[in-house]
Amino acid sequence: MAVPQDAEEPVCPERFRASLKESSFTVPDISTKVFKEECTYCFRTPFFAGGIFVCLKTYACFCFTHVGLYAEQSRNTLFLHILSKKVNLESEEESDGEPKDKITRLAIDTGFEQKFDVHDTFSLVSFPHINAKCPIDEKLGSDLYGTCQYVIAATSAERIALLQSASNAWDGEIKQITKHANLEQLSNGKIIPMSGWTCEADGCTMNENLWLNLTDGAIRCGRSQFVAEGQMCKGNNHMKQYYDATGYPLVVKLGTISSEGTADVFSYDEDDAVIDPNLEKHLAHFGIDQKKLKKTEKSTLELELDMNQKWEWAKCQEDGASLENIFGPGYTGLINIGSSCYMNSVLQSLLVVPSFVTRFVDGAGPILARVPPLDVHHDFNAQVAKLFSAMASGDYSVENSTLNGIKPSQFKRVVAGNHPEFSSSRQQDAEEYVRFLLDKISSNTPVEVNDPTLSLKFKMESRFEDIASSMVRYTDREETVLAVPVPKAAIRAGDGEGQRSTVALTDCLYALFEPDTIEDFVSPVTKEKKGARTTLRFKTFPDFLFLQAQRFTMSPDFTVKKLDIDLLVPDEIDLSGLRGIGKKEDETLLPDDATASAPPALPDYDKSIAEQLEAMGFTRNASIKAAIETGRSGGVEAAAEWVMLRLDDPSLNDPPAVAPAGRSASAGPAHLEGLDELVAFGFTPHQARYALNRNPDANAAAEWLFVHAEEIPPECGAAVPGENTTPLEPATSREYSDGSGKYRLVAFISHMGNSPHSGHYVAHVKKEHRWILFNDEKVAISQNPPRQLAYLYLFQRAE
Repeated sequence: MAVPQDAEEPVCPERFRASLKESSFTVPDISTKVFKEECTYCFRTPFFAGGIFVCLKTYACFCFTHVGLYAEQSRNTLFLHILSKKVNLESEEESDGEPKDKITRLAIDTGFEQKFDVHDTFSLVSFPHINAKCPIDEKLGSDLYGTCQYVIAATSAERIALLQSASNAWDGEIKQITKHANLEQLSNGKIIPMSGWTCEADGCTMNENLWLNLTDGAIRCGRSQFVAEGQMCKGNNHMKQYYDATGYPLVVKLGTISSEGTADVFSYDEDDAVIDPNLEKHLAHFGIDQKKLKKTEKSTLELELDMNQKWEWAKCQEDGASLENIFGPGYTGLINIGSSCYMNSVLQSLLVVPSFVTRFVDGAGPILARVPPLDVHHDFNAQVAKLFSAMASGDYSVENSTLNGIKPSQFKRVVAGNHPEFSSSRQQDAEEYVRFLLDKISSNTPVEVNDPTLSLKFKMESRFEDIASSMVRYTDREETVLAVPVPKAAIRAGDGEGQRSTVALTDCLYALFEPDTIEDFVSPVTKEKKGARTTLRFKTFPDFLFLQAQRFTMSPDFTVKKLDIDLLVPDEIDLSGLRGIGKKEDETLLPDDATASAPPALPDYDKSIAEQLEAMGFTRNASIKAAIETGRSGGVEAAAEWVMLRLDDPSLNDPPAVAPAGRSASAGPAHLEGLDELVAFGFTPHQARYALNRNPDANAAAEWLFVHAEEIPPECGAAVPGENTTPLEPATSREYSDGSGKYRLVAFISHMGNSPHSGHYVAHVKKEHRWILFNDEKVAISQNPPRQLAYLYLFQRAE
């Protein structure tokens, strides 16, 4: 990489302006977007040697390496040069105790939470004489001087986009300042003691999980809820009932208030945890001195974090091992930009796939060259190529450098688009992101270009046999990840005290591929109820195979439980015996016109409410019932109360009553109970969801699907404005990679926590015959790769 010399040639402002043409720059207006955070074509920032150059014609931004190429292609030659330098606060004073030069701005390095000063230097340059720097001076003329000042003061377009997409740094909780910051409090003379609180509701004796209403000082208990596996936060929901009666919205959990100013504050009418910037004042109204309070109860966040098994976290991150950092091409870390470790881990794993290297590393130059500079910031392929080529370059992985690591903010914003989950700053499921990302890459691949995802995608063959007629049907589906169950029957207890239970990957594969039976299936040919048999096999073996270990289950108390087991995964696996062979000569196919009655549809209900209840740990059937009974206007709180009041009802988890004839069913995206079972029969997730939304009974849905699967409308996906989208080719015409079924392990992604949507992800990737740990921006040689704890595995075909 070419690095400029710092030698400068000062230029007189009057002479500099006199040498310019009037068309050299464009005077900005209020709508002008200024890019000045990082180079359009790479991740160099003003802190890198040479700084960055902002074109005063287009306001695009370029580093020292790329500014010349841009100037030659665009004929734009006038740039505002920005060079920034970090100075730690510890070194703010000179040896004589006097402060250094004036601080330009104060920043916080979110990677290390270390405050530092930022000294910015601005000057004008004209290409190709970029070392001849002209100071920003009024002698440049009001128009050019004003243009420079606009760029200097403007909030960058990159930062505006991040704020709009809510892609902010995450500290464990995402909270907004309450709209009740200036709450009107009642002057009722009530004084609250500093301790010894009890619920003031009639007959309630709760002395924990107590909330103080900041309007009138009422103390009531919260609701009972499962905050984590094996932990119940007890309560009788009296504060919610008090809000319903009074309308006083802002409450604080008494045991969580600390002298440092932290506390759990909730706003009922905003339906969210919030920040009360005037909490100290609001507490003082009732005689509570916040500075004298000590925290006695854990916050909800802390209870969740406690459930992250410390042993598991230590193992996955290899805490306690003496890890050697590694630098250079392919060893670039990705900075966590707000619970983005799931994304970082997936990206590090994909960098070992040759088709991705060919498309987005070797092909980065042509991809970026075809996109106008101002469009790079929102072009899908440009952002993917920019990131992958930077990860492979080694420019951001230099020993003893303070500028290591890449912050993939624009990549995340463009790739996620308007997706409700992946565009947020919340933790997501890495397996779901693999599917999402590969589908996005595939849909944005031009038809004349080899689709890099086809080296990971594969086809599964499902054989369905109608036992009564002995007729069969074969169906194929495209898959991205092989989801493998962990059968409880195959789990072997540890040999001694403290020894973890184990299960072999081969046993998990056997559970997935063994024939399954539908007992109540009625033959559409003979009309006899003799059942059906299904068998699942590979139709193609991909070059690279993602395998998911389904470690998460639903416990009897309706909470998500992570199986505390070690999965025994060998270096190499042989799946050759699981290849399908298609229709045999002596088999008769089920007729296409065989019919079966369609299961009736459910009443209309708000599926988002049902999904939220299911995420809380309630069963799918109970969640649907609650959403139906409370209606769309009741909200998730009313639906949750409906379920809580009926936990002792033995019929709570029975299928809900169907809708009257003629009522339509939805094919929403919720994860339904029985979905995995139907997918195992050979149907696509979309087909399974469609059938289960018609009737949540898996057997009835399966009967209907085996006859009507082809009638289901295609799954819709909204395109993101500004994306370069190319429709997918039909699955039948796609050229899937295929070959031997023998594989070797090349990467795995481990998850720490009790839900795939919380906790932390890290990746271990095999490079140059050794395992490398990628823990966000930290990259080191692995000493004890914990493959037994992984959630996702990536296998490569063994040559």
